[in-house]
Amino acid sequence: MIPNGIPLQAWSDALNQRPEGIPKVVGLIGRVVPIKDVKTFIRAMRSVVTAVPDAEGWIVGPEDEDPDYAAECHHLVVSLGLEGRVKFLGFRKIDEVLPQLGVTVLTSISEAQPLVILEAWAAGTPVVSSDVGSCRELIEGAPGEDRLLGNAGEVVAIADPQATARAIIGLLSSPQRWQSAQAVGLERVSRFYTETLMLERYRNLYREAMRSI
Repeated sequence: MIPNGIPLQAWSDALNQRPEGIPKVVGLIGRVVPIKDVKTFIRAMRSVVTAVPDAEGWIVGPEDEDPDYAAECHHLVVSLGLEGRVKFLGFRKIDEVLPQLGVTVLTSISEAQPLVILEAWAAGTPVVSSDVGSCRELIEGAPGEDRLLGNAGEVVAIADPQATARAIIGLLSSPQRWQSAQAVGLERVSRFYTETLMLERYRNLYREAMRSI
């Protein structure tokens, strides 16, 4: 399988726009639909806000695909007393949002190889993700040289708001841990997940296929 890659240079401005310190903003970037399990993110934010009183949660993505589910998510925010602490921002330019985040979170119940993880790293943002698709391999590294870099965030069980909250709090509350995850993410995406490397892998695949004809 050829992994995805991103145009790293296009993310240099986003990285340079990152403020000093760790922003106490936790972001979920994606459609507000059941497969993204936005409710687990909201429930996790209840614990995060209790432990980190100045923390905010941002849900960044369209809500029109499943209006009923989106309405349920809004009601859950109210029922948990998170008005003003968990915000629905709708569609935004990701390269403008990511530099403002301290942690990017994926609570999906199904994924393949999410580009948003690579984009978050390129913008200097550690990631907490549910254990779906290739997310564990992305965050912890593929076997070999990649894995030796360390973890670029945390992997948690699917639909587990408590574990998700603990992972977020651990990163927001420990500058050393956060900076280590940030450094690993930047190194991992620049060494193993660039668009240039992805295209070269495809070219090599096509060359091998042509030789076998």
